[in-house]
Order: sequence, then structure tokens, then C-alpha cells
Amino acid sequence: MNEFRRSIWIGFFWSIVTGTLLHFLYAWTGENRVVGLYSAVSESTWEHLKLLFFPVLVYTIWEYFWIGHRWKGYVLARVEAVLLGMLTIVTLFYTYTGILGRNWLAADILTFVAGAAVTAWFTWYRAPKDHGDSRLGGLLFALIAICFGVFTFYPPSFGMFVSP
Repeated sequence: MNEFRRSIWIGFFWSIVTGTLLHFLYAWTGENRVVGLYSAVSESTWEHLKLLFFPVLVYTIWEYFWIGHRWKGYVLARVEAVLLGMLTIVTLFYTYTGILGRNWLAADILTFVAGAAVTAWFTWYRAPKDHGDSRLGGLLFALIAICFGVFTFYPPSFGMFVSP
């Protein structure tokens, strides 16, 4: 279990560092459309969810081969964890901006870190106990990734898809 604990911490820091880099990658590459599939292309809430999702997806693949294959429902637990982390980001962001009437950079960063922390905690709590189907988790990861791609280039014109 110490190995799993270490893996959770590595994944938490990986998500924060990689997600932070993804925030800037699209601009750094001259707005490369391929890079836009997995990095933020605007300041919308939807685009910022990529900053958690894709680092967690990459780490999940790596972690599965290291340690996750020991649990039948590992991948499903990870997709549940990242969905909960993204829900945390959305909930905290809209709650604090509703109270303050504007966004605040330090709070935006803290909501991202909180989403990564919730993802890590839920993985720690759920993965060893989950008996779900990892194939379903893989399918859900793929469907969410496809949604990010579609809504990056064809975003609905409402709510969390619109840049402030």
C-alpha cells in the first residue's frame, strides 16, 4: 500500500505541474489545433477542465501498468475520480465567482489544486475497493476525450463553454 500511496502523490503533483503547462501550451505552439485538442484554447471553464482531465488520463495509463492492474476496477475508479475532480473545479469556481461577482486568479489556481486533490483522494479511497469494469472506465475516458475535442472546435454558446 505504500507503493500506491507514493503513486497517488506522484499523480497529484504530475496533474498540477502538467495541467499548469497545458494552460499555456496552445499559445506557445502558435495556436496549433492538434495541441488545442488537449490544452486550453480559451478562458472558458470547459477548456480549463482539460488541464485536469488530460494529465490524469496520461498518468492513469502509466499508473495502470505500474500498479493499477492489480485492481479489477482501477480504470473505472480513475475516471470516476477525475469526473469528481472536474465537478469540484466547476462547483468551486461558480460558487466563489457568484459570491465575489468576478473571478480571481489565486482562487482559480486553488480550485484547480482542489480538483486535483479530490481526484487523488478519490483514487486512493476507491481504486483498491472498486470491482467495476475497467473496460467501461476506458470507454468513459475515450468518450470524455472526444467531447473535449468536439466542444473545443464547436462549443455551444452558453454557460461554461463561453469565455468570460
